[in-house]
Amino acid sequence: MMKNKRIKRILTLIAVLLIAVFSVTACGGRPADAPRETKQNEPEESNPQDEAKDDDSTITADAEAHTVHLNSKASRGPGYVSVNETFTNQKGNSYQIFMFGLKEENRDAMLEALSLYYDAESTEGLTIYDDAFADAEKYDDEEADPDNDSDDDSDDDSDEDLDNDSDQCWAGAVADMLWVTGWAEKLQNPITGSAFSSEDDVFRYYNRKISNYGVDHPSTAVDYLFMGEFYMPPSDSGAGAIANVLDPGNPDDGLMKQFVSSYLMNSYDLIADPDQISALEHCGQEGSDATDFQASIGTLTEGELVASEHAVSAIGVITDPNAGNSGDRYKAILIVDPDNDAKPSEADGVGENPTLEQRDAAKEARPNSVTVYNLKYTEDTNNTPYWLIEGAHMDEEEGAALYSLTEIPQYHEDIIAEYTETEGTQAAYNSVDMTPELLFTTSETEAIDDFFGISLDDVTVTDFSSGDAINLNFFIANRGDVVLNEDYLGDKRLSVDWSVVRDDDGSAVAGDTFIIEDHIYDGETNGYLINLNQNGEKVEAWDPGDYTVTLDLNADRSVPEAYFLNNQKKEYHFTVE
Repeated sequence: MMKNKRIKRILTLIAVLLIAVFSVTACGGRPADAPRETKQNEPEESNPQDEAKDDDSTITADAEAHTVHLNSKASRGPGYVSVNETFTNQKGNSYQIFMFGLKEENRDAMLEALSLYYDAESTEGLTIYDDAFADAEKYDDEEADPDNDSDDDSDDDSDEDLDNDSDQCWAGAVADMLWVTGWAEKLQNPITGSAFSSEDDVFRYYNRKISNYGVDHPSTAVDYLFMGEFYMPPSDSGAGAIANVLDPGNPDDGLMKQFVSSYLMNSYDLIADPDQISALEHCGQEGSDATDFQASIGTLTEGELVASEHAVSAIGVITDPNAGNSGDRYKAILIVDPDNDAKPSEADGVGENPTLEQRDAAKEARPNSVTVYNLKYTEDTNNTPYWLIEGAHMDEEEGAALYSLTEIPQYHEDIIAEYTETEGTQAAYNSVDMTPELLFTTSETEAIDDFFGISLDDVTVTDFSSGDAINLNFFIANRGDVVLNEDYLGDKRLSVDWSVVRDDDGSAVAGDTFIIEDHIYDGETNGYLINLNQNGEKVEAWDPGDYTVTLDLNADRSVPEAYFLNNQKKEYHFTVE
């Protein structure tokens, strides 16, 4: 899939940056379609399964107690509510649930199902079905030719038309988020000419517009929907496919071009800080303050954290309100998985080679569900703490790790007003769009000759001794579909203003303007270096203390861009002993 003429530069940069990145999302691995069968712990007085309810009742359970159906009669469509409630399970233990993604009609049934069937000691998931859950599902979670391991598209014998969504778990998860939070229902689907009607409709739009490829961060998908940009951060493994995933330069892409949707989301790295799992409690906030999440989950290799591989929608968390620390407090996560029920079957009612339209209808007709997976706070073989999702299985590995969360708020006009672009062209297809990317400092006495052949872990330094060289390395990315070169710039120059302040008193100790003189191709990222304390051939000593360096790209907005609002300042901190 990687046929960009500049692919070698991108791929080398990816190899460099992936070393520094713990959490990325593709769709190589998948949790099992359904939790494995286990014996339900019997309640003290009676087993609710022994008193099976009729189909017309609120709740029914399958023979396996880890599968429950809410017969709430709630309908699909917009209008979701949040829940912040306590419930007591059959063992007499009290828990609190923070959840967003219910209808008012199935709220009570959900709480009843948890009271009857949730077991904090189970190592299997509790899957709860209801028609009103937002659950955009893929048609197939397997590639059309699973035995073909070739990385070269020219040698791939699989029929793309028969396998067009196996790597689009990101599309399902983002579609759920955008639908539940109300953003999608405000937008018109250009394919149908009508407003988006469901999470499946949003997924269908992505599926028609973007080829079957993994997207490593939900911001990529969200920015494409709103702004018409399809840019993968350089730290993400799919960056090499930028030029081939979409038809470049399509002015029809972008359903709300003036809205800089990059700012719509907040991200939480749960490997760097496992306590950030507390963000899931936002799902239970009242009214328009409730939010929804995309979660990146993935595998471990021989007990060691590796990388996330799968995107799901995380719509809530169950806690023990009496626990003394976060490791004991967070008991379970509520997940909507695009791969659940994502295997073709006779129930789809289609033949061996269904059309796109038949697959769309089959996906939409499949049952919608939420799975409650228990969480375990533990460590990998390197003593790195993380959250284990018990009962979720990736590539036959036991359990899956929760790598990161990305939060999207509910639709609100104030958010649009705050992040509406007024000066940019709002057209990435005929303008460059520059953003500052990764920053890191080094102490080598000379500039790094090859930014694309280094390991960040090996060269990055944050603690310096007085007299050390302090070099700032940074990257500038071009998200637009136009090359930044002399033809585009004319007599203008792209500048980066940088400054360093001492943290204890806020005094400025260094600063200047850096001019970008080389080309930055569309969809690519270039690296640069500034010797912060070099005066000619002499390296000047810095006084001991903590320092903050700030970069400001195209601050005077002299170079035309698609969006100026995403040129946010970048900060980096270092210390001189």
